[in-house]
Amino acid sequence: MATYLGTHGSKIQNYTTDPDNPNTGEVWYNETANTLKFQQQNVTTSGSWRTGGTMNTARRDLAGAGIQTSALAFGGTPYSAITESYDGTSWTEVNDLSTGRVLLGGSGASNTAALAFGGFTHPPSTHRNETELWNGSNWTEVNNLNTARYRVAGSGTSTSTLAFGGNLPPNNVSGVTEEWNGTNWTEVNDLNTAREGMAASGSTEAMLGFGGYVDPAGNKALTESFNGTNWTEVNDLNTARFALGGSGQGTNTSALGFGGTTPPTIYANTELWNGTNWTETTDLNTATAKLGAGGTATNALAFGGETGSDTAATEEWIGAGQPVGAWATGGNANTARRDVGGSGTQTAALITGGAPPPSGTNSTETYNGTNWTEVNNLTTSRSGLAAVGTQPSTIAFGGYTTTYVALTESWNGTNWTEVNDLNTVRAFFQGAGASNTSALAFGGNVPPHTANTELWNGTNWTEVNNLNTSRYGSAGNGIATAALASGGYNTTALANTESWNGTNWTEKHDLNTARYTAAGSGTYTAALVFGGAPGFLAKTEDWNGVSWAEVADLSTARYGGGGSPAGTSSAALYAVGRYNPTTDTTATEEWSSTSTSIKTVDTD
Repeated sequence: MATYLGTHGSKIQNYTTDPDNPNTGEVWYNETANTLKFQQQNVTTSGSWRTGGTMNTARRDLAGAGIQTSALAFGGTPYSAITESYDGTSWTEVNDLSTGRVLLGGSGASNTAALAFGGFTHPPSTHRNETELWNGSNWTEVNNLNTARYRVAGSGTSTSTLAFGGNLPPNNVSGVTEEWNGTNWTEVNDLNTAREGMAASGSTEAMLGFGGYVDPAGNKALTESFNGTNWTEVNDLNTARFALGGSGQGTNTSALGFGGTTPPTIYANTELWNGTNWTETTDLNTATAKLGAGGTATNALAFGGETGSDTAATEEWIGAGQPVGAWATGGNANTARRDVGGSGTQTAALITGGAPPPSGTNSTETYNGTNWTEVNNLTTSRSGLAAVGTQPSTIAFGGYTTTYVALTESWNGTNWTEVNDLNTVRAFFQGAGASNTSALAFGGNVPPHTANTELWNGTNWTEVNNLNTSRYGSAGNGIATAALASGGYNTTALANTESWNGTNWTEKHDLNTARYTAAGSGTYTAALVFGGAPGFLAKTEDWNGVSWAEVADLSTARYGGGGSPAGTSSAALYAVGRYNPTTDTTATEEWSSTSTSIKTVDTD
């Protein structure tokens, strides 16, 4: 039998108080409390939605199949045959359905094996019974449903699917249920309550159908469970709606329901089914109805649909049990200020410049992971400047004195030295770069704003290809050849994200919260953005190279602070900034992508 000594290399230690920095998994005995304790990594108790790859064609009333990393979207408005395949990152158009249609049903385990059935076409207005089989390359017509209908629900695989409910001609709801065995459809026992526009989760032997619409009784919260023979009514959804999405392959004991509508309201509500009850959990980022869906209750996919207009957006659900990141208090800076330049990492950072006095300060401070120390000042006082690099090798550029400037200064770990200016005067922007010999400057207030991008080679700035969206106040991450620009302002707060590959900027998925004068940390494939305006934002977002997800908030909402652009998405820093209409702060916060807590062992 394994022992604590054998697995951890030490005996359980006795302490009069809990140790200051225990390791995750470490166990000890607190003599004062007479309890056995351990250090535990915190994980999420509820899941979250993050943006995924955008579809090529915006549409609603489509069907979906597959899982989060291998999905298929097909049909939809306007009577479309378009099919797209998702690899977990991006959508690719593949071969079309044989019959273009809306309000169809879909099932399948991946983007290489799926089933499309039922639907509606016009003109002429026709309820469809056609069934098509997808083999990873092409759709093939196979045996039809016995009952033609649209807004039919279904789930399963391409060889074993249950289709149920829907709208029958001329305009009646249906409770008809049919089972597909890979060759034919066979009618089995009907739903207890006929309805259309339901969502589905499960298999032919364990199915869940929920939501839907019954005219004239209206929208339903009803949930029914199928055991392979009969449908049984179980506990209702918390929010009645139809045209919602559902996921939960293979089982009726674990499912996710999301989006939907009770016109004119469109919902973002997400509910989790545990086999007995529905529990409200984290909403979709955007309220959406008439959408496509795939995946499981822990890794779901929502795509397309209607948000007020047709959308091509995709959202990915990550279920509970993920590590929890958190901000913790660090050492206070010596001088309260905002609109500073910030560079370095969480344990070796630098902030410089910023306001006040009226046109900025030249104060520079360095951070060692615990304390800030005042060091030699900038040559020229200013605010709204950018700074990138490391603590002993930083480049600071642009800003505002009594006017917008192009001044550039290089920090060698001891002193600032003026070097060659930017080509374009600007302020209130950010850049990217690894040192004082390699940097990128982009955007800024000229005024009003610019898309200009410049590359620093250690001696001179050279104009290179512009941002796609002109702006100032964006957050920057990465290095001179691989950078990320997020958010900003031109005529309004922006959520736009662009990625730089050393030659060109490419538009990527937007932030969830539009903002400007935020700060960032990390690379162009793994980054954080935090704080900012309008107002005073505490929101933190995590970039995985494809999409943004909201994570734990700052303790102090603020804008204009200095980040750690040379840091990482798992260890970041945010210092100073403005946190109310008249006051700047000296506060520093340190981000860890995993947080821990001390737990007591229950010995009863």
